[in-house]
Amino acid sequence: MRGRTAARWTIAAAIVAAPGTARAWNESGHRIVARIAWDELTRAQQLFASELLVRHPRFAEDFAARMPPEIAARPADDAERRQWVFMHAAIWPDLLKGANRQLADKIAALPVGAEKAELERRLADVKRYDNPTWHYDNKPIHVDPYALPAAAPPAARPVGVQQALPNALRELEDRSLSAERRAVALAWVLHLVGDSHQPLHSAALFSARYLPQGDFGGNAFIVAPPGPAGTTPTRLHAVWDDLLADDPKTERAVKRRIVAANPRRSLKAELAGSDDSAGVEAMVNLWLDESFRAADSSVYDARLRAALVAPPKAGATSPFPVALDRRYLQASRVLAMRRAALAGYRLADCIGRAESRARP
Repeated sequence: MRGRTAARWTIAAAIVAAPGTARAWNESGHRIVARIAWDELTRAQQLFASELLVRHPRFAEDFAARMPPEIAARPADDAERRQWVFMHAAIWPDLLKGANRQLADKIAALPVGAEKAELERRLADVKRYDNPTWHYDNKPIHVDPYALPAAAPPAARPVGVQQALPNALRELEDRSLSAERRAVALAWVLHLVGDSHQPLHSAALFSARYLPQGDFGGNAFIVAPPGPAGTTPTRLHAVWDDLLADDPKTERAVKRRIVAANPRRSLKAELAGSDDSAGVEAMVNLWLDESFRAADSSVYDARLRAALVAPPKAGATSPFPVALDRRYLQASRVLAMRRAALAGYRLADCIGRAESRARP
């Protein structure tokens, strides 16, 4: 048993070692946030967003080529087709990460020649738009701050969501920019508003003994969800990715449940305090502060932290995987639904302001 446990942890650690595996909500989660926003928009605002997105420089490869046949068969001005494009744009930045890896793997396996050259051209185009550090901006949470070694001098920080989202919002509203560039900005806004409301895209947990480099937003924190004996351990980040939904067929129903449990009127205080009157940086900082507090108080709850400071069990060298119970998952789902509702309403407000400011 001990050998199997060690092997299982080794495999899990190899899967999650790189921080770049972070996704925020999964594809269903991002589409649900976008669906909430879409239903909040006026028809003029919907037209503004959908007509801009069809000018996206990678629309043919990343949108039209991925349309389900029943959507592609509809006319360009069909409401359901417009909604599909809008929701698909919310996952486009994550699709870039996958395309980047797949093309790189194919190129590495090919000899020099025309096929390899074409794939290298396609990879270069994907890399123009893929910005993996934009998805998160993790601030540290320490379970044992005085046990950690002295911090090294801070290195230059890559651009994260704290900078990327305000920049994308400004580009979306800038009528001096080309429609193609503003379409890319809109796709990033659709995605990053969702990312900024996922608690594990704003925080990382540090433990002197087990996570001295941090857990990369839950990507190195291995947990065992409740379930049948032998349930495969997974990343805490992955648990949070999948809290809203993981099946496209259920997204419409999940969206209705989220809005019913968190109607706009019940979030009036949070929404009133998050317009951009004080500047887009202040607005995004507020959203990230909320996410950080949620991570600090709820995601990394007392049981998870205690596992990192308690002595390991006899014969064990690590506390992982840390068991999650059903109460944790239930409370987490309630919190995730509230964060998704806020993200959807705020996304709608951002697009509404952009549409009004883009008028001649």
